Amino acid sequence: MSKRNDNKLIALNYIKDQIITCALPPGSVIRIDEIAAELNFSKTPVREALLELQYENYVTVAPRKKTFVSPISLEDLKNIYEARLINEVALFKLLDISNVANSKDKLLELVERWNSMNLSDKNKDTYTMFLREDLDFHVALINLSKNPHLSHFCQELLYKSQRFWYLALYKNDLDLVRKQHIAILEALLEYDFKKVSNLVEEHILISRSMLNKL
Repeated sequence: MSKRNDNKLIALNYIKDQIITCALPPGSVIRIDEIAAELNFSKTPVREALLELQYENYVTVAPRKKTFVSPISLEDLKNIYEARLINEVALFKLLDISNVANSKDKLLELVERWNSMNLSDKNKDTYTMFLREDLDFHVALINLSKNPHLSHFCQELLYKSQRFWYLALYKNDLDLVRKQHIAILEALLEYDFKKVSNLVEEHILISRSMLNKL
């Protein structure tokens, strides 16, 4: 991969992370020169990254060439979680023992992390830590799949759903989510894939209902 493509990928991941975590909230203007300066890049890889993010509907190019973070709506929430429900449940139904056995150490590490997680302080730092851990949890599980196309699609849906969680600071029952994650991990380690699929479906439905109350 060329340095130009490397810089484009770095810029893309940087901007996407800023959008997902709402450091760049919906509707905010993206200033190419500022991002280029922060990354110590020329403007070209930043512009190229924004073109790709426009295709993925993270940003919108308005008249006079201003680029904004795309808005999100309750309709987006409905559509994203509907797609997650169909595709993530299908992904876990396709797992077999080899998928899990090859990732057993990672799954055991996740069990330990989620069991020891302290959520007693209801503040922004705790919530941000939780969402970073939540993303790592879901990405690790999605990557158990041997189907790269399905994994990639599920991961993109996950990133888009995370925007809603960052907008919902302090307003959800994090301990309930923590317990659901542990139950899913334990079912995976028992190779009970039917139970995993049922728990994942329940988890997605409960997550959606939490966000619908906002």
